[in-house]
Amino acid sequence: MQATKSGEPSANPANKEPPPDSPNARTSASGVRERLLDTSELLFAELGYADCTFRAISAQSGINQGLLHYYFTSKQNLFTEVFLRRAHVIAARRIALLDAAEAQSGAGQVPLETLVRHFLTPALEMAQQGEGGRAFVRIHSQLRGEAGDLGLALRRQAFGASTERYVSALCSACPHLSAETVYWRFNFMVGSYLVVSSQAGRLEDYSGGACAANNMQAALEQLVPFAIAGFLAAPPGAPPGAPRGALRP
Repeated sequence: MQATKSGEPSANPANKEPPPDSPNARTSASGVRERLLDTSELLFAELGYADCTFRAISAQSGINQGLLHYYFTSKQNLFTEVFLRRAHVIAARRIALLDAAEAQSGAGQVPLETLVRHFLTPALEMAQQGEGGRAFVRIHSQLRGEAGDLGLALRRQAFGASTERYVSALCSACPHLSAETVYWRFNFMVGSYLVVSSQAGRLEDYSGGACAANNMQAALEQLVPFAIAGFLAAPPGAPPGAPRGALRP
C-alpha cells in the first residue's frame, strides 16, 4: 500500500479485499469453488473415493482445508457435487437427443440404431473433454463397485429419468424381447461404454498397437453395431432359427 505525503496510507483498490457481497467477491468465491471441484475430480479418479482425503485435496490445490469444509462440509457432499456436475450434462444431452429423435419420428418408433447411438454418444463425448472429462468417466466406472449405497443413489439421481425413457423406447424398438431381456441387454451396453470410455483396458496391448483406447470416435463406431447386435439377437432359450429382431428404417 502506498503512502500519501501526509504519511497516511492511500486507498489502493488493487490491495483491498472486495466486500463480501460484491460481484468481485462472488466471482472470487466461485473461482475457488470450481478449483476445488476440479482438483477433487482428478484425485477421486486417481485415488478412489475411500482413499481421497480433504488433506490430499488441500495439498494438491494449495487451498486450505478450512475452505473445503466451508464450501462442502463433508467428503460425501464434495463427491456428490463432483459427480453430478458432469453426470447431469450427459443426462441432459441424452434427453435432448431423444426428444429430437421422437419429434422427427412423429407417431412412429425411433429406430433402434438411433436410440443406441444417442444413448452412447454423450458419455463418449465426455471422455474427450480434457483431463476432467477423462477423470469423470473413471469415477463413474469406479462408482459401480466402490461407493456402495452412495454410488447407487447418485446414479439414480443423475441418470434415472433419462434411463427410464431410453429403456421404454428400447422395449418398443425390440418387440421380439421381453422387458426383462431388454433390461439385461441395456445393462450390458452400459457396462461396455464404461469400460471403453474409462480407457482402462488392454486394447493397445492385445491389438498390438492397431487400436487406440483413447480414440473415442472409433470406439463409438465399433460399440454402436456391437450393442445393436445384442438387442437384435433372439431371446435366451429360443430354438435355432427363431426370429430375430430387425432394424427399422
